[in-house]
Amino acid sequence: MQRDPHNAPVKPTALTGRQLLAVFWPFLRPYRRQIAGAILSLFLVAGALLTMGRGLAYLVDQGLGKQDPALLDRAVMGTAVIALLLAVGSFLRTTLVNQIGEMVLADVRRAVFAHLLKLSAGWFETARTGDVLARITTDTAIVQTVMTSTLSMAARNVILLIGGLIMVVLSSPKMSLVVLVVVPVVVVPLIFIGRRLRTASRLAQDRLADVAVQAEETVSAIRTVQSFGREAYVRQHFESSVDASLAAALSRVRLRGWLSGILIFMVFAGISVILWIGGQDLLAGRISAGDLSSFVFYAFLVASSTGFLSELAGDLQRAAGAADRIAQLLATDETLDEPAKPETMVSEGANIRSFENVSFENVSFAYPAGAKRPAVRAVDFTVDAGQRIALVGPSGAGKSTLFHLLLRFYDPDAGVVRVGGNDLRDLALADLRGHIGLVPQEPALFSATIRENLAFGRPDAPDQDIISAAKQAEAHEFIAALSQGYDTPVGEKGVRLSGGQRQRVAIARAILRNPRLLLLDEATSALDAQSEAAVHAALENLMRNRTTIVIAHRLATVIRADRILLMEQGEITGSGTHEELMHESPLYRNLADLQFSVPGGKIYSGSEEK
Repeated sequence: MQRDPHNAPVKPTALTGRQLLAVFWPFLRPYRRQIAGAILSLFLVAGALLTMGRGLAYLVDQGLGKQDPALLDRAVMGTAVIALLLAVGSFLRTTLVNQIGEMVLADVRRAVFAHLLKLSAGWFETARTGDVLARITTDTAIVQTVMTSTLSMAARNVILLIGGLIMVVLSSPKMSLVVLVVVPVVVVPLIFIGRRLRTASRLAQDRLADVAVQAEETVSAIRTVQSFGREAYVRQHFESSVDASLAAALSRVRLRGWLSGILIFMVFAGISVILWIGGQDLLAGRISAGDLSSFVFYAFLVASSTGFLSELAGDLQRAAGAADRIAQLLATDETLDEPAKPETMVSEGANIRSFENVSFENVSFAYPAGAKRPAVRAVDFTVDAGQRIALVGPSGAGKSTLFHLLLRFYDPDAGVVRVGGNDLRDLALADLRGHIGLVPQEPALFSATIRENLAFGRPDAPDQDIISAAKQAEAHEFIAALSQGYDTPVGEKGVRLSGGQRQRVAIARAILRNPRLLLLDEATSALDAQSEAAVHAALENLMRNRTTIVIAHRLATVIRADRILLMEQGEITGSGTHEELMHESPLYRNLADLQFSVPGGKIYSGSEEK
């Protein structure tokens, strides 16, 4: 997907049928044997039905026409054998096709989700969560339905249509002229309307994704919606999206109706002509009653197969639109480049402290979906191993952006970010991030148990380490008081826990990970005074002899920092200790008045705090 560096991604063009096949063929390839079996069963079913027409002719001409009970018995037995083959073929077709569809779409869902995890943070800036979820759920469900039923039905009816036409022509060569006229008349509208139907189906899927986006955003922010009393506004906004989705769906339905109506009329008009010609041959004695019965049977197969195909065409085009959306997501290549031969990071031994050196060398960066003004500009500083650095500045100064660059969610537009002397672009992402611990201001918890959330960064951690980390983060006491202790589910996004409890779980998760480089986005901001004092002690233990960078909003954090970096409008405008900046920087003094003062207005000095 192409992207303007400062705007939303350019909308991709629809993929061709060949491109779609190229995307989905790797998922089909492992099931080649099952696909071959399904194709054979389709031919078995179609062959049995086509053979039944000649069996009907034999039954009429020999069993009934000659009034021979033995011939009648043989004809009935032959028909029963054909019916048995038809049943076996139908069983195999249904079983194999459904198995293939279920397994392939499970693989597609896995691949789509795995691909999403590889995409850069910049892609997610403009991607809509509801639309992404719709591609994983709704779109794959549509493709799955088509693969497990519609596609096999379409293939069977195509075989019956071709076979029926061949048998009709063989029964009366004069029919070939009618067939040559009818088939193009049927195929041309199928191609023309089918293309428009695919476009309409894609648009309908996009509008349905808009509905999913609205629903996901509203449910996620339901407390905000209700607290502001904006239910009516949100409902109207949602109804507008539903109306747009309905309009797109009705447009698709109208095209399906036109396609179905035109095809049915043309096909049955052609079949009527064919039947008229067959009746003339019977009256003239050129064919027998059995041949006419067989002829009518095949004409019925041709008509019914065409009718089925006209109905299935809409489903196939709808699935093509859904498959197109899935394929475009899989084709998105907005990933950060991994080095072919990444530098090795020291994980143990005497040289481990070399990893802890961090440096930003004249770094500038602008978010892809943000304003053209860089989020950070010409940032240049070094953090030595074991140092504690505090980032201070007004909102939007670029503090969080430095964390994003250090975690390599993005690559800088200019300059270099180094860890242990290595350019981050020369390190494997998993290796880099495996040595970093992050405690965000708004921790993300998953719909799992407390134990699983604590061990998220270290899944193999034993229970004693998990409990020890929780105790250090002052979380063990409230966890033990829960009904299921560490096995208590936290609910979606940790909704069953208070803000302070979620924060302590996030801190314990970082303690358990035992990272070499620690990034803290004011990890105690959601705690009450009593818990904050206890957690500060735990964080002190965690930060000891460990390189730490903190986005600071509290005086205690600022005072204990070895150095404070003052940021304003994406630039570092001051550096020093608390006392030095209080004397040298008016901006810092203003921030201190606003953020670091006590209720009476007095600003703590370093000696008083210590």
